[in-house]
Amino acid sequence: MSDAEWAFFEPFVVAKGERSGRPPRDHRLRLDGVFWIARTGAQWRDLPEVFGKWSTVYRQFRRWTLSGVWEAMLEALAESGAEPDSVQMIDSTIVRAHVSAAGFKRGTQRQGLGRSKGGFTSKIHLRTNAVGLPLAAEVTAGQVSDYRGYDLLMDAEAPDPKVLLADKGYDADRIRDDLEARSAAPMIPGRKGRKHPVPIDDFIYALRNQIERGIGKLKWSRRLATRYDKTADSYLGFVHIGSLRLWHRHFVNRA
Repeated sequence: MSDAEWAFFEPFVVAKGERSGRPPRDHRLRLDGVFWIARTGAQWRDLPEVFGKWSTVYRQFRRWTLSGVWEAMLEALAESGAEPDSVQMIDSTIVRAHVSAAGFKRGTQRQGLGRSKGGFTSKIHLRTNAVGLPLAAEVTAGQVSDYRGYDLLMDAEAPDPKVLLADKGYDADRIRDDLEARSAAPMIPGRKGRKHPVPIDDFIYALRNQIERGIGKLKWSRRLATRYDKTADSYLGFVHIGSLRLWHRHFVNRA
């Protein structure tokens, strides 16, 4: 990673204070190792030695994941005001799970794995700003409805939208009522079965292309495009990592 990227990550991953334990060693190198795994989709045991012992990097990744470091970073970016957040979007995408993701003792359903039309899958639920940068992400089993995904995303720590764009899969009276309670305008096309048509602004709705492109960019990371992780928190950790790198890439390209 670049020096500019490390300058953002360092305050979050390097613990400071009287009770921070042993001094951190090679945190930047270990974080680079985690990024390498996310990008290539390789097994942890195949991590090049230049990043250190694979088991050490894996344990550090788990510590960061379980402590909520990735979510804290995403929340900081979402609330930074670096990009306008008055217009937001939500969507979901199905991800095929590898056979290595199965077999967790506590059951696959609890780990965001299930059966859908695509087979053995997970579903990534994503909430972004108007340029497709993630504000919140959640992982569920592949057959879980988008209605449930909406609840999870809107409960996340992120600024409330003024306008929310979504496809017909989110057309429900309770979702529209919830958005109105949040003082947000729903820009969601009505399903065919609706008795009364729902008007939308085609110009604003066209922005939804940004979240679809954002999902496509997330899947450039092979660890996201196919789920290999047995636990939902590890897989969600990689989703958050992919999201954070999209933010950084956006700032670099804009500069």
